[in-house]
Amino acid sequence: MIDLFIATFISLFVIVDPLGSASVFAAITKDMSKQDARRIALKGVVIAISILMVFAFIGEALLHHMGISLHAFRVAGGTLLFVTAFQMIMGAKGADHFAEGMTSSPQGLQSLAVYPVAIPLLAGPGCMTAVVLHASEAASLSGITIVAFAVLVVQLISLLTMLMSVRIVSFMGHTGSSITARIVGILLAALSVQFIADGIRGLMNAHNGIAGF
Repeated sequence: MIDLFIATFISLFVIVDPLGSASVFAAITKDMSKQDARRIALKGVVIAISILMVFAFIGEALLHHMGISLHAFRVAGGTLLFVTAFQMIMGAKGADHFAEGMTSSPQGLQSLAVYPVAIPLLAGPGCMTAVVLHASEAASLSGITIVAFAVLVVQLISLLTMLMSVRIVSFMGHTGSSITARIVGILLAALSVQFIADGIRGLMNAHNGIAGF
């Protein structure tokens, strides 16, 4: 159980990248009051937790209902994670990227909490993929609960970094944030390749099993 928690925590922590999310959050809330920024952060985390909990507990059943194997989902999810990692390494997932999108279309506090805070910063496709994959590895309801607990811990850490985003950005500076994002991107790329490799191996074993039968 401890190994499952550690694996899930590391995966989600790398994907969410709380420091990077704090930089984006600071950019989109720089002209808001502290109270409004705090409200957006809290609501965004609640929405993100709700989404990921749904994927943790019924994600595998949903895939089965749609006729999608976990092996195929691993390959697709790993590919998606690799694209996200590539964007992080190349600097496309920076604060300016989301800040420009927000200034081009004014939205209320409700919309800001959903996009970009909840989705894609805290509960994007990469997180959904990782949660489903780790939950599928859990052999029991208690194992899925461990995955859900890891989701909760990562989201609470993200909440703290967003609430302290101004101080974090001021301390790290643009160069520090850029270096951190690229290091995290490299780790995420390695994780995505592992997902793809496991998925391909599973598909090949399943095919050989059918052929042998």
